[in-house]
Amino acid sequence: MLFLDSGAHSLYKKHTMLLGKRNDFRFYETDEFWNYVNDYAEFIKENKDRIDIYVNVDVIFNPELTWKVQRYLEDFHKLHPLPVFHSNEDIKWFKKYLDKYDYIGVGGIGQTVGKTTWIRSVGDPVFSIVCDTPDRTPRVKLHGFAIASPELIAKYPWASVDTASWVIYGRYGGVIIPRKKNGKYDYTVPPWLIKTSWRNHHINIPGTHIDNVSDIQRKEFVRYFAEKGFVLGTSKYKKVSRDYELKENEQWIDRKKKDEVEIIIEKGVCNFHEIRDDLNLYYFLDTERNIPEYPWSWGIKTRRIFI
Repeated sequence: MLFLDSGAHSLYKKHTMLLGKRNDFRFYETDEFWNYVNDYAEFIKENKDRIDIYVNVDVIFNPELTWKVQRYLEDFHKLHPLPVFHSNEDIKWFKKYLDKYDYIGVGGIGQTVGKTTWIRSVGDPVFSIVCDTPDRTPRVKLHGFAIASPELIAKYPWASVDTASWVIYGRYGGVIIPRKKNGKYDYTVPPWLIKTSWRNHHINIPGTHIDNVSDIQRKEFVRYFAEKGFVLGTSKYKKVSRDYELKENEQWIDRKKKDEVEIIIEKGVCNFHEIRDDLNLYYFLDTERNIPEYPWSWGIKTRRIFI
């Protein structure tokens, strides 16, 4: 399935949040914004045979404008984008979408809401409405945006979720490792988030880097790498002049300073972000494999799932 995001979050960050004007929505009434919406619509129409689901160009913190764009894409472009309900909005907007659509996007944790608040103000209210059927299965499909928390994935019967955590964390030197309970991996609790790159400053913070955890933990982490077909890897380092040219098995410690080089002896999670990306992706694939097949009956209590 090909799921196309609209880039609405990037627009929001560029034109409101980064400018410190969270409630300034003047950009969304400009020709630039509506040209963006039209170009997005044309791209969808040109590639309609390849795209399974495409998202509305939603306006974060403004449900009225989000609804306006939704209807514009439907009425003018004859498209059927996935509508989006944001975590800060009145529940009446979710009910409005529920009356018209059978697949709805729900904003996840971020912006101004943490996990505990999100569960209380969004997750439980939304799924209480959707799962009001006799068998407590959802009567419409819900997609969770930016849902990376294993607790939230396991707690609610999502039709789908998305997250960029597996890439973001890997690019900053980290890997995601499931915790164990009674000798088995438990995908319903927060995982270990461990830095492995020796170029990362967390190497000096106890309990955050593979070189400053206990010997027992380190062996367990390396064993997990091996289970997934990866190794920790080996590197050595050397100081160089600024005009030094990298060899095939080398990379800069700091691309701005360019005064020290990492020489890769054995590729692994410590020295290749692509390998960390692959390992982190395995975590989410395993999480998916260990939740009930959709749709499943929902209750207020978190479902416990083990492998």
